[in-house]
Parts: sequence; C-alpha cells; structure tokens
Amino acid sequence: MLFLIANVLCQGPPPGSGGGGAVSGYACNPQTCQLPNCLCPSSTPPGGKKPPQFITLTFDDSINSVVLPVILNMTSNFVNPNGCPLSATFFISAQFTDYWMVSRMYSLGHEIATHTMTHQSQPNAQEISGAYQAINAFGGVPKSAITGFRFPFLNYSTPSLTSVVGTKFFKYDSSMSMNYANVKTWPYTLDNGPYTACDTGTCDLANHRFPGFWEIPMATLNNADGSLNAAMDPNPLPGTAVSSVDDIYNLYKTNFENHYNGDRLPFGIFLHAAVGVQLPNHVAALVKFQQEISAKYPDVYWISNQKLLAWMQNATDVQGALTSPQLDCLMPAVDPSNQEVCDGIDNTGNGQIDAGLVKECYYPATQNSFSTCYVCPVSYPTTGSPVPAAQGAARAFIPDAGCQNGGVWDPYKGQCVTLKRQTKKLPTNPDAPAPPGVTGSNRPNSKNDATGLSILGGFFVALLSFL
Repeated sequence: MLFLIANVLCQGPPPGSGGGGAVSGYACNPQTCQLPNCLCPSSTPPGGKKPPQFITLTFDDSINSVVLPVILNMTSNFVNPNGCPLSATFFISAQFTDYWMVSRMYSLGHEIATHTMTHQSQPNAQEISGAYQAINAFGGVPKSAITGFRFPFLNYSTPSLTSVVGTKFFKYDSSMSMNYANVKTWPYTLDNGPYTACDTGTCDLANHRFPGFWEIPMATLNNADGSLNAAMDPNPLPGTAVSSVDDIYNLYKTNFENHYNGDRLPFGIFLHAAVGVQLPNHVAALVKFQQEISAKYPDVYWISNQKLLAWMQNATDVQGALTSPQLDCLMPAVDPSNQEVCDGIDNTGNGQIDAGLVKECYYPATQNSFSTCYVCPVSYPTTGSPVPAAQGAARAFIPDAGCQNGGVWDPYKGQCVTLKRQTKKLPTNPDAPAPPGVTGSNRPNSKNDATGLSILGGFFVALLSFL
C-alpha cells in the first residue's frame, strides 16, 4: 500500500512541461459539428448564456477501507443550489477495491467510472472491459450508468483509446491535460481529433478521431505566477517542500476565481484519495475550500462528469439551473419507514448499514478480500476472469438499465423495490435562491456520512491497522 500511495504522487504532467497546449493546425467547423452528437472545442458555453460555475471533483484508483474516510470527508460537505448534494466521479481500478463501498458511493448519488482492472499503463482490451464487468457485477452499478474512462497515469495512446471506444461501453474519456494558462475549452467530441497536445500520452493525430466520443479535458492548476502546478493532486508551491493547508486552499481559490470571474469553464479538482492518506493537509484544504464556496457563491454546483455532459446537451443560465433535470438528483433512500436492502447505505436511518446483508469474500491463496452485496465468486476477479462463477447461493445481479422511477435494486429479492428518499434541503448560504420543491434551511444530515475533520481520528486508526 505504501508503494501505491507513492505511485500516485507522480501522475500527470511534470511542472514546467507545458501540459496540454493547443494542437497546431486543429480545425473544427461548428456549422457541421453540432449537438447532440458533435461539439467543437470552445471557451464559449453551450447555449451562449452565462452558466453556473461547475466544479467537477474526481477520484482515481481503488475504493477500500483505507481511503473511504478521506473520500467521505471530501464529498459530504456541500449542497448545491438546487438542494442536491455534491456528486463526484470515481474512476475505479478494480484491484484492491471493496465492491460494497462502490455500491455505497453509487447509492449516495456519485458517478462510477472505470480506470482499468489492475491500473496498467497502455491497457489492453481485457483490462478495459474487465473493470467495467467486475464493477457492474460486484459493485451493483448498472452497465448503463458506467460511461466514463480515465487512463492510469494519464498515459493514453491512439491504439489504447481505440480499444476504449471499441468496447461501446463508454461515452467519454477524461485523461488529457489542458494548461489553463494557454488554452481553454469546454468538453468536446473527438470527431476532429484532440484539441490539446498529447503531453501525458501519445497521439497519432491523423487517426486519433472518434466521432461522437467526448473528451473532458483536465484543466491544470496553475500557481499564482502563472506557472504550471499540476493536472492531478496539487504539488508543493515553488520554493516549498510540503504544502500547508493554506497553500493548497489558496491554490484552489485562485484557480477557481480565474474560472468563475472569467469564462466559467468547468473547474476540475482531480485527486487520488490515497494522497490524502499520506498528506492530510490536502483533505483539510479541500474541506476549507468547500466551506468558502458554500458561504460566498450561490451559483456554484459540484457535479459529476455525467451531469456536466448532460447539462451541456440542454444548457441553461444560472436561474434555469435550479430546475434543470440534468442537474437534478435522486436523494439517498433513507427513511424510518423503509426496509433495509443491501445497497451500501442505511435505508432505515437506524445507524446500521446493510446489517447482516453483506457478503465477505476472502481468497487465502492470494491474500485478497472484498465485501459485496452480491456474490462471492469462486476466485478473486482478475483481468482474464473479471466475473468468476458464483460461490454458494447466488444473488441477483442488477439489471443493465438499473431500476426505473427511483427504485432501488434488492439483490436478495432480485427485483426493484420502492423506498422513501430523503427530502432535498437548502444550502446554508442564505443568499442562495430556493428551487421549487426544496424545503428546510439546513444541510442534509445522515448518521452514516461523516463530515468535517472529526472523521480523521478514526481514519488514522484504520490506516495504521492496514499498514
């Protein structure tokens, strides 16, 4: 695990690399490349109206008991102006992942995307499709909901992206860095190739064209002097060895304000939760930044990549965002009247999550284990066998399309059930306008979703026991 933590600290373009400038000679005709299936790169928002400011928070790699407290700390502190909680995007590599925790993140309203089976650079087709299959089967995420991909180490190539597109599982990639000091664009389709230079990967520009397939650029964080900081996980500021909470907070704030007061391109924060394990200042800084946004900016939405692309297809202004179906959400299925089903959250609100319903799967030969709401396979999922045969009594896998009309999948019954969901509540920002159908003045409160820095005590206990 220490190796894995160190490994993620070196991803993305190195400082001074120039990271993601524009490709010379790129051309796209907006008269022929139009939504819904094509969009040219542009700094002008779709629809031409002043949009809300979107922040996309993404996490790479596995989800397990070591990083889950960090993740909860970074995702449980914000309510959007329409009453929906923050929704993040998780690019999950299957190896070392606890699939029950994937179910938890999905049930809390986050997007689940993939990051290969075993975090391989230049992954083959099995690595790409294996993670998709395993996360669907053991994490209970409908196939229709898994639409995003990110390359490990951001190391892509034309052949490897051809493999991603060729699965027909995915709608977008988000691996290409974009130096915000030099080039600015909203997400765009790759009909005409990459708009930003292939700094972390390699592109055959003549063939790196994938009609209708989206690229969500990863805008870099830049230091106050304009120099490149990082595409992922803030680097120490120039002249410092370790960043303080305020260093990281000010880096976020400065870059956010450049977006908010400028063209309002989406502001991405791209992280590895494992970095927060080793460097807790990163956790505290993000929470502080979220509190700043909540207190002062009533037109900012923290949304998943899926929601961002959906909104772009039906763009609105700030007022229209309050009632936009693309920015709406299903609140967690928590209410005392509910039955408890195995979905990763406390459906009854009694403080017990999935009590007696979770399967614990252990494989002594390889010292691997995970928990799941579904089945323990006869062997640990691998690239060559991502969904091995079931061990013992099988539970029903979630339908490819999931449950309709807000239903929740019950793996025991093998059917969608209707559960009562929490009611949206207004953010604490008194200046935020009230969207229709939202009640109350406090943030949603769940006994299961630890917020604030108080969780860090228990987190370090879990970390020490793991290491």
